[in-house]
Amino acid sequence: MKTLFTLFRKNPYFFLPFLLWIIAGGVILATYSQRELFLSINGEYSNWGDVVVTGLTYLGDGIMFGFILTLMLVTQRFRLFFVGLAVFLLVTVIVQIAKHYFNAPRPISYFGDETATLVHTVRWINVHSTCSFPSGHTAAAFAMFSFLALVANNKKLGTFLLLLALSAGYSRIYLAQHFFADVYVGSIVGTSCTVIVYGFFKFRDNTVSPEVCTENLLQANTTT
Repeated sequence: MKTLFTLFRKNPYFFLPFLLWIIAGGVILATYSQRELFLSINGEYSNWGDVVVTGLTYLGDGIMFGFILTLMLVTQRFRLFFVGLAVFLLVTVIVQIAKHYFNAPRPISYFGDETATLVHTVRWINVHSTCSFPSGHTAAAFAMFSFLALVANNKKLGTFLLLLALSAGYSRIYLAQHFFADVYVGSIVGTSCTVIVYGFFKFRDNTVSPEVCTENLLQANTTT
């Protein structure tokens, strides 16, 4: 618990806005129906928006996370690579299990015959129809950007990284791939996975056994 508190305290630029998002998102979910939320967000679109949002959705693609991990591997930041890989694998397992367990319909299935008149889709995007809950792209985006916020030297980047994660989540509704609840829960799953994995590694660092400390001290004295 102390380790997690330290993570939050040292990264306020990410976690404080994230907390506001969780509170605001919860209020929104409790106030409006799934149908109202989706139509209000998906209904605001434009030709240029179709192009921009298509790019934003790849922020939550597994390929993007893989690219970040590859950079860490190439730059020989092996510890961060393994931590990030563990985060990615945990998110993937949890999301896939949840998706197939709930097997919730996506917007085009949910609206059925009304889809053509109510739902905005982008012609070059393949819109899925099943396994909507939770949003895997959103979970991956929040996992990746919260991870980057934790390891970044400039902690003020945290707010910008959160905005990127939120943009990826927003894109999933704009592109008619998910509902608001899918994105909301996905953001919690992704960030929680990062905090749990990163916190676990930090906890291990802080719990070195007395025997190891003594051995290291003796080796240092011998070298001296």
